[in-house]
Amino acid sequence: MTNVFQCNYDVRLKSWYDLRQSLKDADLKTQCIEVDKWWQYAPLVNHYLLHHLPDTWPNPWELLAENYYCEVARGLGMIYTILLLGTTDIDFVVAKNYNNEEITLVLVDRAKYILNYWPDTVVNNCLQDFTITKSLDVIQLIKKIG
Repeated sequence: MTNVFQCNYDVRLKSWYDLRQSLKDADLKTQCIEVDKWWQYAPLVNHYLLHHLPDTWPNPWELLAENYYCEVARGLGMIYTILLLGTTDIDFVVAKNYNNEEITLVLVDRAKYILNYWPDTVVNNCLQDFTITKSLDVIQLIKKIG
């Protein structure tokens, strides 16, 4: 299977659309697991978006077009996808893990589902395993969708 993030923009856009279409009637747990799985294939760089400058973040279509991802950008893609599926109970946080490493997490349904951490761990993480250091504004992201 080809990594969609290695393909051109039209292929990425179609794959992202197909993902959303396949999940539109799924339960929230399935949506979160599949959205996290799809975005985990994004190749990561150390720094791209700064979590303290949300005004500079791209909208979902710009994000897919630029095709450049750090943990913040990948989490942003997950949030855009879940928002477009109709869920708004989302928190975007900067946290520290058990190694005291800074990470960016997507919390859905009051942190029942934790995305943007390790692949295949959406339902196996517990919020108590992390120390939240900052909450990021999801309302601005809704405005970027239009």
